[in-house]
Parts: sequence; C-alpha cells; structure tokens
Amino acid sequence: MIPVNRPIITTEDIEAVKNALTKTWISGETPPVRELEENLANRIGVAYAVAVASGSTAIDLCIEALEIKPGDQCIVPAFTIISTVSNLMRKGAKLTLVDSDPVTYSMNSQVAAELIEEDTKLIMPVHIFGLPVDMDPVIEASNKHGTFMLEDAAEALGVKYKERNIGSLGNAAIFSFYANKIITGGEGGAVTTNSEKFANSLRSLRNLCFRPEQRYVHTELGWNARYSGLSATLVNSQLSRLDSLIEQKKRIGKMYIDGLSGHPWFSLPPIATSYSTNLFWVFGVVLNDECPFDASEFQMILRNKGVDSRRFFCPIHLQPVAKNFDIQIPEPLVYSEMLWERGLYLPSGLGNTDEEVSKVISLMWELTKS
Repeated sequence: MIPVNRPIITTEDIEAVKNALTKTWISGETPPVRELEENLANRIGVAYAVAVASGSTAIDLCIEALEIKPGDQCIVPAFTIISTVSNLMRKGAKLTLVDSDPVTYSMNSQVAAELIEEDTKLIMPVHIFGLPVDMDPVIEASNKHGTFMLEDAAEALGVKYKERNIGSLGNAAIFSFYANKIITGGEGGAVTTNSEKFANSLRSLRNLCFRPEQRYVHTELGWNARYSGLSATLVNSQLSRLDSLIEQKKRIGKMYIDGLSGHPWFSLPPIATSYSTNLFWVFGVVLNDECPFDASEFQMILRNKGVDSRRFFCPIHLQPVAKNFDIQIPEPLVYSEMLWERGLYLPSGLGNTDEEVSKVISLMWELTKS
C-alpha cells in the first residue's frame, strides 16, 4: 500500500533527539521548548510563540484565553476539521459558517468580511491544504470592528500571503506539528502572537495555571498542555531545514500537476494565486461530473489498487454532532458540500518517493480505461 503520507526523519533528527535524551530534556520545562518558541517566532516574524501539546490544543487554549461565552458570534469556515470549532461548540458560541472559495478551498474572505459586525467576538480563517485565505478583506473588516482574528495555520507553515508570513497576519495563529505536517514532532502545536498579554495567558493555561509566586495554589483552572522536550527537539531539527522541505512539497505538487494535466475526471489545485504560491501540504483533486464515482467510491477503488488516500473534510454543518449546537448558515454552503462529496487527496508526504507518485499518476490514467 502506498501511504498517503510518510514523514522524513533524518539522521540529524535522530541524533538531536538522542542528545535531548542524554541531557534528560524530556518534559515541557526544558531548553528545547524555549528554543523552539524562539525559532518559530523568528521564522514567522512575531514577538512570541507558545508551544503546546497539539494543534487542536493550541486552538482550545486560545478560545479559553479569549473567554468565549455562550452566544458569542464566531465566524468560521464550514469546510474545516472539527478541531477548529470543537471548543467553540463546548463554550456555546454562535457559529456563523462561511462557504469555501471554489479555487483555493479556503474560506471565502469577501463573504466572511461582510458578516463581521461590532459584536463579532472572533473570526478564524483556516488556510486549507497549503493555499491561504485571501486575507486583505478579513484583515480590514476585523480591524474596523475590533474583532479578534485567529489564523488556523496548521496546514500552512512556510506559506506567504503577499510576501507576509502566514501566522503573522492576525492577532494570533496556531500551527500543528502532527505526523502529516511539513515539520513534525509526532504531535504538538504552537500559537504565535505579538501580544505579550495573550502569550502569558496561554503559558499559564498550558501549565495548570500555577501562580508564579506560589506553586500548587490556583486562582484559575488550566490544563496540562505542555509540550515534550523530545518532540520539541525533533521539530527544531526540522525547522532548521524548512525551506528545503517546502521546495520538496512544491516539487511533489508539480509532479502531480504535470502528470495529471488534462485528466478527464479531475479538477486540479492551482500552483499559485494572485497573492500566494501553493505549498501543496497535500495534493487534493476534485472529481468532476465526468467521473463515474464519488469520493467515497473512488477512495475504495484506489485502496483496492494499493494506493491510500483521504477524503476531504466533512463540513461542520453536516457533522452529526452539529445538531446539538447553535450554528448559523447565512447562505447555501455549496462548495463546502461539493468538496466533501467529490474531493480527496493523494499520497504526497515528504517521504513519499518519486516512484510512488509516478505509480499513482499512472493508475489515475489507467482507471479511465477500465
């Protein structure tokens, strides 16, 4: 089976982790975590980074720090993974869902900007699959109304928007270091921000809200969301070669673009937009009307042929759990639903070989003849 993702762990990565083990840098309060935070903040171009246990945890702690309350309006894309909104649901927030842009699959920023009002507590643009949201309309509207903007950049480390780093455009941003991300610690995540107050709040929340003046005495409730020193060491090692990893992702994407150009069944993602270049975090295809299968059927066909794939995200409003929460749908979510029904991504991890990618491309053409 050709896996949908295979990470790259180099000899240098392994030696770095061995060194951390030798020095017993294994918990969250260790030099590798502080080094990661400094390196990530410098890379993104912000004042602070706070490392936490996962990308999902990063979002959750931001929601806690913002003190989201029942009924607070929060604008989010319909097409995203559930962890983007799960803590907002737990808090009883009013979720206003925005449809996808048909080209980038990320949130339609013009629609989102028009929905921001004076009492909008939060807007969360999610940068999908390596192409960012067109941010200018969202930045302008959120600044006008004083709305907190939290970028979900879990899939977009190293992506730029008009030469500005994704992760530096809003009040804060989250990143993920899960195994399928461009750099990985197995698990892990981080928040970037220019606000010292927000960063300090997150540092307290991730560490059980210990009081600086008296440990084990608490005036607030926090979480054990610290990041392991071992995982931070692995992420640091990979962050040092991020540019070469980005080029490898783009090269894999270009192989698919060249190999599948003109395919009668697929709509392919763009290499670039007017404001950004595609990182190809994953290589996704959308099955068009000529294809005789939907995404679920096509996934099973590929699996039977020895190729793993993943369907696109199920939109938030179609999640069975969504019926229990306050969700507003101001307009039909046509593209989000289409992406769920017709979209899937192909093997495109940094460790997937050229031979594997070529085999997948050949299979895509062979299937049209069967």
